[in-house]
Amino acid sequence: MLRVCAMFIVVTVAAVHVWAAPLVPNDPYYAAYEWYGPVLNLPAAWGYSLGSASVVVAVLDSGVMSNTPDLAGRVMRPMAPPGLPVMDGSLVRHGTWVASTLAMGVNNGIGGAGVGNFTILPVVVNDQNGYTTASWISKGIRMAADAGARVINVSQIITDYATLDEAAAYARSKGALTFICAGNANARNPMTGYENLIFVAGTMLTSDPVPVEQRWDEGPGLPGSTWGPFVDLSAPAHKIVVADPTFGSGYGQGSGTSFAAPFAAGAAALAWSINPTLSADEVLALLEQTAVDLGERGWDEVFGHGRIDIGAVAAGAYAALPEPATAGLLAAGVALAAVRRLRRSAARRAARPRA
Repeated sequence: MLRVCAMFIVVTVAAVHVWAAPLVPNDPYYAAYEWYGPVLNLPAAWGYSLGSASVVVAVLDSGVMSNTPDLAGRVMRPMAPPGLPVMDGSLVRHGTWVASTLAMGVNNGIGGAGVGNFTILPVVVNDQNGYTTASWISKGIRMAADAGARVINVSQIITDYATLDEAAAYARSKGALTFICAGNANARNPMTGYENLIFVAGTMLTSDPVPVEQRWDEGPGLPGSTWGPFVDLSAPAHKIVVADPTFGSGYGQGSGTSFAAPFAAGAAALAWSINPTLSADEVLALLEQTAVDLGERGWDEVFGHGRIDIGAVAAGAYAALPEPATAGLLAAGVALAAVRRLRRSAARRAARPRA
């Protein structure tokens, strides 16, 4: 029985916008606290789409509070593997924090902004104490895939990843991608060999003397992003705005790779909002090939293929539409080329050290 990968500090379907100017949302906490929005290139992404409720993202967690105003009308009826109670997220609120990172309403004038206005499918894989097992999660992944989720987010820390990878392979066969947090051990993990789980490490910005993006690290003896040969991508994990209706303001800030994984999952969901014809392999190639290279040149153990660039992912998804505008092709040529380099990307993944 293990735990979620987070620490916490309290402090109508949108239409696709084709080749619109970057959009800065009117959500008040976006401008005030979401330092990571520009880092992820979210305004450029929202110029293409605010996200579609037709894209279902499964959140495998402790449940999601459907009464969260910033998720209103976009939380499906929860499900759980046999033997687990179907909880509403109010007892252990981690699932609501993760879901809101993904899907807080964008440009709805309240609170913060998630990645897009997707539909959330809560799949409960934690018990009343917040613990989980590989069996519960693997069953949850299969349930989510069978229920039609195109994106599956697993913000949980476990040890038996082989069981999960088998379930993620099943989800992949049904056209879904499974994203999972790298962990908060602030140390290297040498594990390898998981081809279907997309591990997401965490980043943060330093502020002294100038902002520099680096691995998320709270300091000696404190949580920080786990790294190693298993890491595929990275995303912000420090002071992420989340919604929680039990807080006085309805919002707070969380840190942990629990919040990095939803950004990568949200990027995939936004790609499918823009271009539903993309395959799972093509979406993953977009995320990898458009990621911003940090640390050592090319893939490395700390950042994987790099920190995701959701704006570039959106451009690539649009450019790969069956009949894109000529101007669009020119403007997004680099992203389109990333899709066409799918085979090369797959070869690189296969060449990484494996057990």
